[in-house]
Amino acid sequence: WERGAKMDTLEFSLVNVSDLYNDYAGPLNLFDICLCILATCNHNEADSIHKLWKSIICEEVLPCHTSSESAMEFLGKLKQGSMLEEETIVHGAGNGGDALPKFENGEWIPRLRNRVAALGKELFGKGADYTFPLDLVVRELEGLRQVYDNTREEGHVSLLWPAQTMLDVDVSFYALFESYDSLQQVENAAPGGVDITTQLPWLSSMSELLEMWVTAALSSYGSSSMIGSNNLYGNGQGNDASSQLIRGINTGGLLQRIYGYRSALEGLSGSNTATAALVNERLAKIDETIRKEFVQL
Repeated sequence: WERGAKMDTLEFSLVNVSDLYNDYAGPLNLFDICLCILATCNHNEADSIHKLWKSIICEEVLPCHTSSESAMEFLGKLKQGSMLEEETIVHGAGNGGDALPKFENGEWIPRLRNRVAALGKELFGKGADYTFPLDLVVRELEGLRQVYDNTREEGHVSLLWPAQTMLDVDVSFYALFESYDSLQQVENAAPGGVDITTQLPWLSSMSELLEMWVTAALSSYGSSSMIGSNNLYGNGQGNDASSQLIRGINTGGLLQRIYGYRSALEGLSGSNTATAALVNERLAKIDETIRKEFVQL
């Protein structure tokens, strides 16, 4: 009843922006509108912005049930610090779990992508980029992707939809690469030393992102030697990707960082060494293509 009354008030009354945020958008869990208000008012409050974004992501995934302990752990951490901390996550189909959506079905992925992309386009590049905290959004989306892949049959790897979602928002390849690079460094610096179960997925994602970037850059002049390329990017984005790639080579130490990724992969040991070898092979191909097509430019 209270929600309906508040909506009726908004339909027939004008309220100031402070009341709109504190008395309506916030209490009604209109997270997207809250972020738009913060952007419009140039109000940079990082804690509130992070809480709103975590709430948006949780709202598209929860409640749910899952048979995966790793998914349970990740989703439990995801909702911490959100406005949906009381949302239900059930382990298994028992205890009422069968009445909830199953995380492993992945039906939440297109919904989440569409919502993040639509809101991102409203916020990013409009003078208030702090309302679109790239590292936070990438970390949570990529974490969801990695956990989801772990619930699938062995060897299943989904497309790099978190990165593609950021590109749909018009985040540059260069900025996206810097975000992924910083996040994988944070993962690798976790207490207890390097954990192959966390480092390898991030290095794999880094290699996929680099492959997307190089393919986009090559498309600007109709050449593509990347494995599996299908020329997804138009010339406009390709030209932009080329300039960003050259900048990464000349001033961002891109080739040195690729060398660092490959060294890290060679130092990994355990049951996933075959996967590590495949990622290393992909990075070697990327390095070769960059040196052949761009280093001399």
